Amino acid sequence: MILRRTLLAAAPAALALPAKAADIAVRGSKAYSESAMVMTVGLDGASAMTLRFCRFPVEGQTWLWCHIFHEGRFYAFTSHDLPCSSDRLAGSPVAEYRANPLKAELVRVRRGGGAMPAVRLSAELMFHESRSAPHGPGKIPGRITCQFLGVSPLGAQVLEGRDEIYGFVEGEAEIGGRKLRLNGPSKFHEQRQEAPRFDQPFNYAWLSGDSANATTLLGAKGASGGWQLDGAETALSDMVLDPPGADRRVTWKFKDGRAIPGHLKALVRYEIPVYDRKWQGSFVQGDGPGRKVVGAMNDWLAEPDIYVAARARNAA
Repeated sequence: MILRRTLLAAAPAALALPAKAADIAVRGSKAYSESAMVMTVGLDGASAMTLRFCRFPVEGQTWLWCHIFHEGRFYAFTSHDLPCSSDRLAGSPVAEYRANPLKAELVRVRRGGGAMPAVRLSAELMFHESRSAPHGPGKIPGRITCQFLGVSPLGAQVLEGRDEIYGFVEGEAEIGGRKLRLNGPSKFHEQRQEAPRFDQPFNYAWLSGDSANATTLLGAKGASGGWQLDGAETALSDMVLDPPGADRRVTWKFKDGRAIPGHLKALVRYEIPVYDRKWQGSFVQGDGPGRKVVGAMNDWLAEPDIYVAARARNAA
């Protein structure tokens, strides 16, 4: 059962910041960085939301991404030129990710006794109604107030230093004068690393359905992550996936020898400016292992071509 309560009050309107390519300052950096994100997609595919913070304490920079999809309309806010303190949050019992002077926060609390973390989210930002929005505020006011309730962690490691937790989101959003309930499957991640971000090509996906959750990562040399199906978890050995598009076929290959096909269609596709290129995101709906699924699938394109490489590895 999803707990129903409001955790955070609405905040004042966000201050405007200049849109510029500030992220070049952290390109290729091997200094410590950390990110935290909650994403949710309604089981009917009618709505979705993401809120992501990425902190670079050494360079003093925070990236903030927030996206809302509702009944065919898509809204985006991103900024890469927000300040960041020098402290590290990801290892602490309570982590308060914020993006001053903007009114946005993600607060994660680790609870004792093996309980899953609790996360509350709040944002009040000026959005663009665009699938290829620039950095900086738009003209459409939007507000998110919700909480993430963790249920189960993914045991199969996706990346070193990264936690993947499945659960539910409960709350509400208001965008462009329209209100929507946020009440559906969700995923939280928190990641620490000392390697350049957006340096290597990848496809990252979270998918959820009836008694099912998956997190997968396809890279140049193979795939990681896995599926939780009907109470049991199976790790990936590899996967084959079509390149970015509105309609994508996928085959998940498991370490137990099974190979299961799937088919995903984009509810919406969008882009985020990163460095001098475009990160490609999508909310998706389709067929997973024996059931319907919804989720998110994101691509970072660079050499080598990971989709061609995966097909070649699995051609035999």
